[in-house]
Amino acid sequence: MTSVKRETPVPCNGCTECCRSGQGLFLHPDRGDDIDSYRHRMMADPATGQAIWLLAVDENNACVYLGDSGCTIYARRPLLCRSFDCRKHYLMLPKQDRDNLVALGLSSRAVFNAGRSRLKTLSREERDECRSIQKEFFFYS
Repeated sequence: MTSVKRETPVPCNGCTECCRSGQGLFLHPDRGDDIDSYRHRMMADPATGQAIWLLAVDENNACVYLGDSGCTIYARRPLLCRSFDCRKHYLMLPKQDRDNLVALGLSSRAVFNAGRSRLKTLSREERDECRSIQKEFFFYS
């Protein structure tokens, strides 16, 4: 099992939209997430039938670990929470794919808007890398 320690330095400034949006909060046991240490739910990937684990959410689709002052498990948050970057999420995906993810409930317009509002905080190299990835993987962008 590979453990990933890298954290993404996103200037969130108290924004918890990715925690509140109802988007898929995926756990990655193959990358070090200890499934049993989190409240979670399991579902089958519709394409492969393989098990997928997601952090549990409350009745408002917010992560169950989101408290009044932010993340209540910040020191042991899973890989997705340590590595997610709303800015890159926005920049790498063409508008059509962003719209599709929102329609499928796998992301939210608010998360994309948060990413767009922080684009100026990415370095030129980071923006160029995101655009390069978009061109490589999305021929219609």
